[in-house]
Amino acid sequence: MAGGTIVGIDIGSQLMKVVEMRKSGAGIEVTALDLAPTPQEAIDNGLIIDSQLLGKALKDLLAKAHVSAKKCVSSISGQSAVVVRVIEVPQVNESELAQQMQFEAERQVPFSITESVMDFCTIPRMTPLADGQPMEVLLAVAQTDFVDKHLEVLKAAGLKPDSIDVEPLAIGRALLDIPQTPQEPGHTIAIINIGASNTDISIFRDKLLAFPRTVPLAGDQLTRAISDYLSVDLVTAEQYKREYGEVLLDHVGQSGTFTGQSDVVNTGGFMTFGAEASSPNMSMPFDFSTTSTIPTFATEEQSPFAVPGAAPVASPFDFAANTGTTTSETAMGSGQFGTMEQPVAPSGTFEQGNTGFASGTSEGGFMQTVEVVNPTSFIPPTGDMTGTGEVMNTGESAALNMKAQVFNCIAPVLAEMVQEIRRSLDYFQGRNENSPIHEIWITGGTASLKGLAPFLQQELGIPTLVADPLSGVRVTSRNYSPEHLQELASLFPVCLGLGARDLVAVPGGKRKR
Repeated sequence: MAGGTIVGIDIGSQLMKVVEMRKSGAGIEVTALDLAPTPQEAIDNGLIIDSQLLGKALKDLLAKAHVSAKKCVSSISGQSAVVVRVIEVPQVNESELAQQMQFEAERQVPFSITESVMDFCTIPRMTPLADGQPMEVLLAVAQTDFVDKHLEVLKAAGLKPDSIDVEPLAIGRALLDIPQTPQEPGHTIAIINIGASNTDISIFRDKLLAFPRTVPLAGDQLTRAISDYLSVDLVTAEQYKREYGEVLLDHVGQSGTFTGQSDVVNTGGFMTFGAEASSPNMSMPFDFSTTSTIPTFATEEQSPFAVPGAAPVASPFDFAANTGTTTSETAMGSGQFGTMEQPVAPSGTFEQGNTGFASGTSEGGFMQTVEVVNPTSFIPPTGDMTGTGEVMNTGESAALNMKAQVFNCIAPVLAEMVQEIRRSLDYFQGRNENSPIHEIWITGGTASLKGLAPFLQQELGIPTLVADPLSGVRVTSRNYSPEHLQELASLFPVCLGLGARDLVAVPGGKRKR
């Protein structure tokens, strides 16, 4: 385990976040943290198109945050350029494993492996492997150009890259390893990181990554839905989402079901934590601390190697064989939301004639095609809306009307999000018998949407909470008041996990490659 002061860098599609961290006694101290908008002219669909401009913006953010350290750990993500998979392979030695992973990368990665950076590490499970039991390996592959651009940004900001990590590991490190909270053996947590453009669904068993999946459905889709159906620009729609956005659970209940609760099986409950379990951590990819070049495989590791008699490894992203074909996109602006049951607005009425019809493929029998009313035709409610016999004033009535309209805009996107989360949980449990999901933790910018955690708990039947990544560290940064910092906490798990990469214990030592 190394020491010193390290900067965690998280460059998202909408926001850049930085955290400066160091060891302090028996814990970890955050000496600086801040965030700033990502310059949209520097990126396009998650890809960096102007590394110098983005680097300058990052340098300005570091100065604003009063970050003095130069050594940094950052992360890369994006479905088009980065692949992260947990793969089962037969037990082999380290040399054979390198060749096996080369073969797996060529078989599973959708872009050219010859123009990619690859790294992998075995996942050390709590119990030793039995003879013939496959071992689990975390494989990360990124396009070389994508990594090069990322390094250009960091160097333009005056930083010294130590390593590049992947977001699922960083999030797990921030929420599971830093707090040092004991868990019962086999305890399984699904961490849902809902950002701007993507939602990362990462399932951890015994604090170790067991299943990663990225879905291109997140906060931007909520904003776009509000923009399309209230006919406002995206800036105004984002403001509406922040000010009026809320999952109105009473409305969900009034509609009977939202996405088919009758098909939901309660797969777990709160655990009574007792015996302390060890919390192994994984050190991972693209380590630049010993070399100035991007790591590649040696010549003898280039040829593919298949283990005789090994069964084909199913891709963790291939759900067609288990649950049928799905799409991750929501057609906004056309009335084609995907299938769902429409929630009912409170006490007001809807004018008829301004309707569309939701359509799509029924998945598992829990979704139906129903008529969807254009929320812009909602007539503000009047009279007693409080249940106390008192008549609300005009301002309260208008605010409630706006909440109802915004909820009706985002409800179809939330329905699809629940569907994708359920699909991932079901797939994991289908491949791991007797492995219930005990908890769901949500984080990321969209996790602050009011009512989202109880809504997911209601729909999925699993205890759900909003994670606080700052609970396990001591923050001495003066940039934000404690109250404001608490509001922003869900934005920083990736940053914190990156900065803590060399500050938490790694079983067996950190591999250099």
